[in-house]
Amino acid sequence: MTMSKYSKVAMIFHWVIAALVIANIGLAELTEDMSRAARGPYMEFHKSFGICILFLTLGRLGWRFSHARPPLPAALKNWEVIMSKAVHFIFYLLMIGMPLSGWLWMSTYGPDAAISMFGLFNMPVLPVQGNEALGDLLHEGHELGGKLMLILIGLHVAGALKHQFIDRIAFLQRMWP
Repeated sequence: MTMSKYSKVAMIFHWVIAALVIANIGLAELTEDMSRAARGPYMEFHKSFGICILFLTLGRLGWRFSHARPPLPAALKNWEVIMSKAVHFIFYLLMIGMPLSGWLWMSTYGPDAAISMFGLFNMPVLPVQGNEALGDLLHEGHELGGKLMLILIGLHVAGALKHQFIDRIAFLQRMWP
C-alpha cells in the first residue's frame, strides 16, 4: 500500500523542531543540579533554541494552513484519530507556549536577563520587568510544560511505532524523508 507523505518542507520543520525540542529538554535536565554559574552557558543555548522553536513553529503552522497534509490512513480507529489530533494540538500549544513563557519569565528580570540569540543579538525584553509573582508563575508553568512535552513525545513515538509495527501500516514513511 502506498502511503501519502508530508511535503519536504513539512518534514524539515518537523525534524528540526523535534531535534531542538529534544535538545532543549536535554539541556534543562543536564543543568538541573548545576550551580547558576555553571548552568549559564547551557541555558543560553536553551533560551536561543526555545526562541528558534517558537518562530519555526509559527512558520510550520503557516505552512500547514497553506498546504494540505496527507490524509490519515483509513485503517485508523476513531479514537486513534481523536488522540492524534489532541496530541498534535497540545504539541502546538506547547511549542508556542513554552518559548513564550520562557521569554516572558526572563523579561520579569529586566534588560540584564535579555535572551541572547547565540550571541548575535538580543530578543527585546517584554514589558513585565519587576513582576516577581508573574515570574514565579511562568517558571512553574514552564517546568510543568516541559514534563508534559516529554509525555507527549512518548505518546507520539509510541503511536507511530504501534501503527508501523503492530498495525502494519507504513506510518513512519509519512514523515520520513
